[in-house]
Amino acid sequence: MLAPPYGNLKRSAVLLCYRAEQPMKNQSVTDSRQTSCHSKRQAASHAMLHKLSQFIMQQLPRVPRLSDAASALNMSCRTLQRELRCTDSSFRQLLADCRHTLAQQYLQDASLSLQQIAFQLGFEEQSSFQKAFKSWQGCSPGIFRQRRQMMAVSRCHPLSGFSRPVLQVNYGTN
Repeated sequence: MLAPPYGNLKRSAVLLCYRAEQPMKNQSVTDSRQTSCHSKRQAASHAMLHKLSQFIMQQLPRVPRLSDAASALNMSCRTLQRELRCTDSSFRQLLADCRHTLAQQYLQDASLSLQQIAFQLGFEEQSSFQKAFKSWQGCSPGIFRQRRQMMAVSRCHPLSGFSRPVLQVNYGTN
């Protein structure tokens, strides 16, 4: 059996615990550097996600591939995948998020049909768009559009969605 470094076993355990509780020299400097590096890494990841989202939106209706996006960001496909994994995201998820954002914008324009919107978002079939939209919003694109239009009307006319009180005036009945 090896001898304890500080004489007896009980005293060694107490000293080791004491040392573990004491801050290391320059620990605050190390912590601040790690925090600084972590925040810089988060900012860089956020900037990369923003650039990637812009790239995807510019490419639609042609659905971009991961390799196209990696080339546009001057990195390899594997590096892009690692970066996305670090942000708890994936290329497929980011593509879906971009489509969802654009779909909400396009549905506010009543002159665009659902088929035109589906095409603009890179869906081959309107039914695929409707299924995806329902998974994003919980309702069909048509119902979403109707609700938005009703909300817009109610903002302009606060009593438009409700029955208005009717003021009856009876003339000559005394």
